[in-house]
Amino acid sequence: MPKSDTTSAVIDRILKISVTGSALSAGILIPNLLIGLEKPLEMFWKHMDKRQRERELKRVVSYMKSTQLLSGSYKHGLQITKKGRERLKKFELANIRVKRQKQWDRQWRLIIYDVPESHKQGRNALTHKLNELGLYQLQRSAWLHPFPCRRVIEKITLYHRIDSYVSYIKTSHIDNQEELIKRFSKKYPTTNFK
Repeated sequence: MPKSDTTSAVIDRILKISVTGSALSAGILIPNLLIGLEKPLEMFWKHMDKRQRERELKRVVSYMKSTQLLSGSYKHGLQITKKGRERLKKFELANIRVKRQKQWDRQWRLIIYDVPESHKQGRNALTHKLNELGLYQLQRSAWLHPFPCRRVIEKITLYHRIDSYVSYIKTSHIDNQEELIKRFSKKYPTTNFK
């Protein structure tokens, strides 16, 4: 993993930690707190000794303060800023997923929207994300998925400020359902669609 990617991953992890606690203290520099980092970071950290980890973490936190992602001091605690929260939202949105089910509940989730041209950027971002998440496009502004995804859709639409133009419908029947079941069975072979 290139150093810039690692630094970015460390920044995102520190932001996540700072949201769960009201403030970060000097305790964040304790290497034991690094145990919970995602696999790519664990691989990066294991090549460093304790001093190197602490030095690298101090460097990253200093960078975060200089770019106004964090505010405060080590002595009194570090707090996430508005800019830091915005970065964290982007990170969470980029990593959001629809949870797969082992047994389909025989319910379809239909997402329909009519987003005005004044919110074109948000509409395009939503369309791109729905495709990325594996939803099936029934029509231009109508997408379908077999698994619950209301919270995922809410997060995406709230982030792009288009939630008032999007509807989430749960239904037990849709035309051409057998064809759709075949399509999703291929996409999610570990799910029982019967």
